[in-house]
Amino acid sequence: MKALFFIFLLIIVSLHVYGQEKREWFFDEINISLNRTNLKNDNTDDRNGFGLGVARSFMSGKRFNILFGMEYNRTSQFKKSIYEGHFSSSKDVTFTLNCISVPFGFRYNFGNKLKVFIDSGIFTDIMINSNQKGTRQNYYYDNTQHFVYTETHYSENARLQASAGISFGIGTKIPIGKYELIIRPDYKFGVNELISLSMDQLFCRYMRLVIGMKLK
Repeated sequence: MKALFFIFLLIIVSLHVYGQEKREWFFDEINISLNRTNLKNDNTDDRNGFGLGVARSFMSGKRFNILFGMEYNRTSQFKKSIYEGHFSSSKDVTFTLNCISVPFGFRYNFGNKLKVFIDSGIFTDIMINSNQKGTRQNYYYDNTQHFVYTETHYSENARLQASAGISFGIGTKIPIGKYELIIRPDYKFGVNELISLSMDQLFCRYMRLVIGMKLK
């Protein structure tokens, strides 16, 4: 994937320039994450995903920071059935979302050696690729007026729109030599529907465990 290559390139360049006497790269945090959607209901099951990212913290020596970043996040969710019309429906549908995420937020730090912090902010998940895979069921009458039922396995572009929302997280920064290890659980709550389904809703909402490294 082009997005994955782009994020890996950012991380590699970040580490490379950090080793120089003068740090020239814009981002000062790198991270990986595991996520799980938080959408479970009678028709929806949660699925696991992952992400990669870089971030910049402004006023990093202060108790209050401003954060800006760029991430790749892959999430997934499962729909037991989707109504597609009077004579058509789908079952066992897995939606896979690949997004470039642009978060902007604020961080408040507590403590000295072992720092605890609270993150809050807003984000946009820009959809670079989305897929739905399942079984489509069709019902119709043929030319002899016999009722016909068919099932077809399919995989196609889900054509989902971008998501925007709010985020919240609590984490800690652990000093390790010249670096700081960052461990942060957070939650991203997308507020808009990604596509209009006849009898259901589809959102981008997920919990993450983020593990990162801050370059001092």
